[in-house]
Amino acid sequence: MAPIQETETRQMVVDLAQEFLKTGLVVRTWGNFSARLDERSFVITPSGKAYEGMQASELVTVSTTDGKPLAEGSGKPSSESPMHARVYQRYPHMKVVAHTHQVYASALTLLGTDIDVPEAWQPVLGTTSIPLSAYALPGTKKLHNNMSETLARSDARIVLMGRHGAFILAETAEECLRLAKEMERFCAEVFAARLGKQLSQRPDIQSDSDKEKNIADKWQKTTHEGIAVSADNEVLPWISRSLKPYLDDFAQICGVSVSQKRGSASVVFDPAEQVAICFGKNESDAKNVRAVLEKNARAANIARLSGQKPIPAWESLLMRLVYQLKYSKQAKR
Repeated sequence: MAPIQETETRQMVVDLAQEFLKTGLVVRTWGNFSARLDERSFVITPSGKAYEGMQASELVTVSTTDGKPLAEGSGKPSSESPMHARVYQRYPHMKVVAHTHQVYASALTLLGTDIDVPEAWQPVLGTTSIPLSAYALPGTKKLHNNMSETLARSDARIVLMGRHGAFILAETAEECLRLAKEMERFCAEVFAARLGKQLSQRPDIQSDSDKEKNIADKWQKTTHEGIAVSADNEVLPWISRSLKPYLDDFAQICGVSVSQKRGSASVVFDPAEQVAICFGKNESDAKNVRAVLEKNARAANIARLSGQKPIPAWESLLMRLVYQLKYSKQAKR
């Protein structure tokens, strides 16, 4: 690819990632984005790097054969790079791929099945069914193989990833963003219908109710950690119980179990106030923790209907340790 074209492609990926961030379809460093350069290569966002302030030069050029970097010292690509590579191998016409952890799409992976798309939604989403790719630990060959098997049995451009998130295949950046937005609207509609309730969603990750702000101010006087409070309706059923990981990022970021005793978790439930207290390096970090908590609660509430169990304890612990030792140190927060 000519240098000018590659520069434009790199900037397009950065712009797309930041647009996803603005719309709330991704948070912090979670998810990954890529775009094809030519038959043998594509660029992808680097591992553990925040999208805010990301430079086009930081994207890593990798092979469509195996998703590995084509040049030494070019940085570390996302651990899901091999999964993107399999898309570019299989579909020569696909130019852009996004992997997100968007809220309602992630929650619906706990249904444990493909999701039939009603006729009214089929022209919007471009499919009669959204396939579910089986769960496996993040970044593993098994996860990538599961995606290959799913792509082989479906021509859908949107895929749900068990206990993980969503995968979007597109020919343009604009189409990629549109599909992600529409999939989230559809999944939110399905979520509300399955639970028989109206949606109650925080306007954005930074928003606080008066109750949440007042309680956060009280807690902030007792600690140097950042504090965020959740009085979210989907979290409330768990306040007097314990909440385990149904989504893998909850295990990584919140802990292997959240209850009234904090322990090693990043969240503690307060039954008296009917809220969850979330902790982070600073307030912004704590609100990211809160976002993952509220998403996992939605997944857990779907799992109660479908009979899906939490992620096994040993896998949750492994993911928590890996995150604490590796990815959290890479991110610029």
